[in-house]
Amino acid sequence: MIRHMIMFNLKPELEPPEQEWLFGQIRSLATLPMVRGLSLGKLLDAREDWYKARVNTEYGWALSMDFESEDALYAYQKDPKHVEIAGEIRKRATGTRVVDFVSVG
Repeated sequence: MIRHMIMFNLKPELEPPEQEWLFGQIRSLATLPMVRGLSLGKLLDAREDWYKARVNTEYGWALSMDFESEDALYAYQKDPKHVEIAGEIRKRATGTRVVDFVSVG
């Protein structure tokens, strides 16, 4: 299993309706056959001071996706729907970081 994670910030000028449209586009990626799971989340606004000190606040949003294999991840990367939506994300996000993890055990 491959966990594909994208951390990003939204541009400050992004209005709420455009943000919701973008999130709808992102969620639609879950319909692609190679995607096994998708989760979109906002950074936790921690209430405990001791925990706030541990949390990296560089990114406000994260997208996590699961793929059965590396081949499935690469097929996703080339899928026209992904290419189009990734372009829309890049127009509206800053500081994007991508990491991929392989399940062990």
